[in-house]
Amino acid sequence: MRANKKVVYWAVVFVLVFVTFWFGYVHQPAQKPQEQSAVPVEVETVGVSSIEETMELTGWIKAEKTVDVKSKIPGRVESLQTVLDDGGLIAVEEGLAVRKAQQIALIDRDIYLAQLAAATANVKAAEVELADAEREKKRIIALYEGGSATEQSKDKAVTAAELAKARLNSAKAALELAEINLRESKLISPIDGIVTARHIDEGNLIKAGDTIVTVASMKTVKLIVAAAERYAGKIAVGTPVRIEVDAFAGRIFEAKVYSIYPVLDEQTHTVQVEIRISNDELLLKPGMFASVTLVTRRKDDVVVIPRDVVLGGKIDRPYVYVVEDGIAHKRFVDVGITQAARYEITDGLKAGETLVVNGMNYLTDTTAVEVVRMEDIK
Repeated sequence: MRANKKVVYWAVVFVLVFVTFWFGYVHQPAQKPQEQSAVPVEVETVGVSSIEETMELTGWIKAEKTVDVKSKIPGRVESLQTVLDDGGLIAVEEGLAVRKAQQIALIDRDIYLAQLAAATANVKAAEVELADAEREKKRIIALYEGGSATEQSKDKAVTAAELAKARLNSAKAALELAEINLRESKLISPIDGIVTARHIDEGNLIKAGDTIVTVASMKTVKLIVAAAERYAGKIAVGTPVRIEVDAFAGRIFEAKVYSIYPVLDEQTHTVQVEIRISNDELLLKPGMFASVTLVTRRKDDVVVIPRDVVLGGKIDRPYVYVVEDGIAHKRFVDVGITQAARYEITDGLKAGETLVVNGMNYLTDTTAVEVVRMEDIK
C-alpha cells in the first residue's frame, strides 16, 4: 500500500513538470527576430590609373668630368688670367666658366720664347753647314773619280756630310722640344667647364706635374648609386629615374640609367648604377646629396585602389568588399604592383564597381550596408 502511494506521488510530479514545460516553453508565443541594422560605409567607384614599381636609393652628385690642369714644365707662374672674347683679361678663380682650349695660365713665357728663337737659329745654322758639307762631298767624290783625290779625302768628306746631317737632325729635335715647351708654357683648359679650385697663385715657382687649377664639366652631372644584388635584374640601361635634392625641395629632375657596372662590389654585394642628368642651368652641384627613385616597372590604364582597403593577405587571399544593391559582397583579388599606398589589382575587381573604402572592417559577406560620408562614419 505504501509502495503504491510512492508510485502515485512520482507520477503526479512528472505530470506537473511536463505540463509546466509544455506551457512554459513549447507554447511560448514566438518572438519576432530583430532586424539587423545596416552598417554605415563609405564607397568609391573603382577606376583605372597608372602605377609604378619603384626603388628608392641615395647618392652624391658628381661632375661628369673633373680634370686637374697640371704643368708639364717647370718655371714661374707668370700669369693666372684668361683672355675674354673682347680681348680683355680676367683672373682665373673658383666659379669661372672656361671653354675647351681657353687660356688659364702662362709660365715663364719669355724664357720659352727665347729658347724657341735659339733653337730656330741653330736649325738654320745646321742647314747651312749641311749644305756646305754636301757640296764639298760632291766635289771630293768627283776629284776622286778623276784620280785627283785620295780615298781618304773622299771618306772624310762623306763623314763630314753625315755629321752635318746629324747635327741638323739634332737641331730640329731641339727646335721641336722648344716649340713644345713654348706651347706648354701656356696652360689651357682641356674641357668646357667651371673652375672648381685654384691650387696656386701668380708668381710661385712650380715643377713639372704641379696642379694649377681643377676644372669640372657640369653641363651634365652624374650619380653613382648602389643597388642590392637581388634588384640587379630589374635595372637596365635607360631605366627612368627621378631625382630630388634638398636645395630644390619639391622639384623633380628627370634622368635615365646611363650604365650598370659589370662587376658587383665584393664586400657589399651591390651593383653600381651610374645615372647622368642634364644640368644646363647648373643648379645641381657636385657634392649635393640626392634621393633617387628608379622606376623599374610601369603600367598604364590598370585598376588601382588604396592599399588600406585590401584585407587579409597574410594567411588567406587578399579581399575587398564591393556593394551591390545595398549588400556588401566579399571579393577575393590578386595584387600586382605595389606603390606606396596603392595597389594594382590584376584580378577580382573591375573598373566601375562600387568599392568599400571605409567601414570594411565591420563587414562580413552579404552584410547590409548604408552608404554615408566619411565624417558620418566617424
